[in-house]
Amino acid sequence: MIESFAKQLSSSARNRHCFFFVITLITVIGIGYHFGTFDQVFHIPYLKKSINPGLYSDDPFLDLRFFHYSYFWMFFQPFLRLGILEPAMFLAHVLATYLTFWALWELSITLFDNPLAALISTVAFIFPHISLPGFIVFEFSLLNRTFVLPFLLTAMVFYMRRRYWPAFLLLGLMYNLHVVSVSFVLPMLLLDCVLRRREIGWKNILGGLILFGIGAFPVLQWKAAHTGIDISLRPEALVVPARGMLGSIYYMISDQPNILVDTLSGIGTLLLFLTGRRANPSSHDRVMTNFVYAIGIILVVQVITTYWLPITIIIQMQILRAAFYLLIFAYLYFAHVLARCHQDGCLSKYDTIIQIGAFIVVPVPLLTWIIWIARKWIGRWRWSQITVATFLIAGMFATMMLTRKGDMWHPGLYIYGPRTPWVDAQLWAKEHTPLDTNFITPPHIFSEYVPDWRVFSERSTIATLPELQEVPFEPDYLPGWMERFEAVAPGAIEHFNYNRFATTIYTAEAFYGLSSEALLDVAREYHASYLVVEKPHLHDFPIVYENADFIIYDLQAHIK
Repeated sequence: MIESFAKQLSSSARNRHCFFFVITLITVIGIGYHFGTFDQVFHIPYLKKSINPGLYSDDPFLDLRFFHYSYFWMFFQPFLRLGILEPAMFLAHVLATYLTFWALWELSITLFDNPLAALISTVAFIFPHISLPGFIVFEFSLLNRTFVLPFLLTAMVFYMRRRYWPAFLLLGLMYNLHVVSVSFVLPMLLLDCVLRRREIGWKNILGGLILFGIGAFPVLQWKAAHTGIDISLRPEALVVPARGMLGSIYYMISDQPNILVDTLSGIGTLLLFLTGRRANPSSHDRVMTNFVYAIGIILVVQVITTYWLPITIIIQMQILRAAFYLLIFAYLYFAHVLARCHQDGCLSKYDTIIQIGAFIVVPVPLLTWIIWIARKWIGRWRWSQITVATFLIAGMFATMMLTRKGDMWHPGLYIYGPRTPWVDAQLWAKEHTPLDTNFITPPHIFSEYVPDWRVFSERSTIATLPELQEVPFEPDYLPGWMERFEAVAPGAIEHFNYNRFATTIYTAEAFYGLSSEALLDVAREYHASYLVVEKPHLHDFPIVYENADFIIYDLQAHIK
């Protein structure tokens, strides 16, 4: 039945795109959509500042918007002016998700010409699977990297179909939207061009490079005129952000559990790819192998940069994230293995269900590979099949409950952002204070689903933890941030240990350890008029706003 369904999708464009639309809705609702959280805590204030320069007065953090070389968010300026930014971004997110499913299907068909393999891999991507740097294919908010993903996959499809010029031109155009993502895919194509130069031909290679340059010219010119390429050694721009918030982006070896899980996932993706390549070769195996070689070279450069030569431009590119594409390649290849096993009768009916089920629902690729390696033992006895099936079902529900409880998974649609006491406090600040008002706020309140203070308040604050994630883009920002952060969370930085959860705890303890007089000293130094605290951390200042979890104090009478 499953193969018949796959053939129906392959033979009918209408059915296929209806299928993409349905799984898009399932993915968006299941994984969740959140406005104003995660990386949007940077981009939304930047966007608002670009429309209204009076916002965030004298807040040095907003100057970092000039170091994001992307035209992506500029397309949303008209929607912000019209007051429909949130629905416009949600529709763009749905569109990007839909296009990504389409591109994944086309990439699978290009590689294997097997509709069942394309169906299995497409369904698998509905569920989160962890790559080496910790990223998953479908995220819960609109970002420029998520928007360009389907176009980068399409460029790979063009390339493997020998349409070299459109492939490079498309990469060039996407370079204007997200430099970093294109900088991972472009080396893959270039390495393959070098290794297969006679087969591809110099005309196609040079023509493609020229078209890439033409497509990427706007952002190349922008960056060259602004900062150029910084090859200086900036160890502090690596160490402080990595110890505080970005350890998994730079390190593959660590005693921290989250980094260890990412590393094991990266090993699993490589094993799945190698298993798929060995079991059922594709006519494009040489190209894909060269792509994987390119990823390997990038990771070697990352290791050298992290441990020996912290070159600024490499730190800024966060090139460990290139391993994200190995996740996609691995799942496409292994889906083909499962499809061929089903078609050739290599596995029994129950073993096929177990293997496909594990492939789809297990989030850590290494576990999927282990279950595959143990398939002969699993299929030997019925009790072992039942045991593994029970383990998969129980593991899936346990993972859902644990991630939900730990606030690592928050399904549902929050098109206008979360409505929480924290956001309510921000909205009060927006509606009741002048544009140039500065606040002292808890610097630790931020997570994947919790917005930074600036997002909804549209008001300045002194220093927050998520600002660390922007430091690699402008290392000169670090000393000023450390000075301000030390003022609101004294001693916290020295306790950073590559564990972002512990970082949050240290920062909260440091902030709430400040006395009322110390907070007034901070307010005087940084011209802050209000103090925001979580209950029950109380002070003897006039209260101007209070809700279930937060209090806002007016400090103006005390600092004059």
